Amino acid sequence: MSLYHATELCLLATVYQRLLIRREPLDLWFRPRPDGFPDRLLRVAPDLLPPGRAQLGAVEVDGSPYHDFDPVTMTVRLPRSASDLTVRARLTVPGERD
Repeated sequence: MSLYHATELCLLATVYQRLLIRREPLDLWFRPRPDGFPDRLLRVAPDLLPPGRAQLGAVEVDGSPYHDFDPVTMTVRLPRSASDLTVRARLTVPGERD
């Protein structure tokens, strides 16, 4: 259990440092099963980000640009698929360009 918490703290430290301190984009990678989420809705927002300090800037699914996402709520509506998908979610700071 301690490894889980240590890993989670490292992830959150990276997220906060990249987005909130350096104001740099951050790519998060996921390998979801589309049928593993209610309504195929993948939530990519890290825990405890202050409201309005980050947004979902771009999404790729299986290496191709994908546009069925909400930048403010940081959710991605996964396409129907019989196999696992590779999803890259780029988080950005509102008003900043990558």
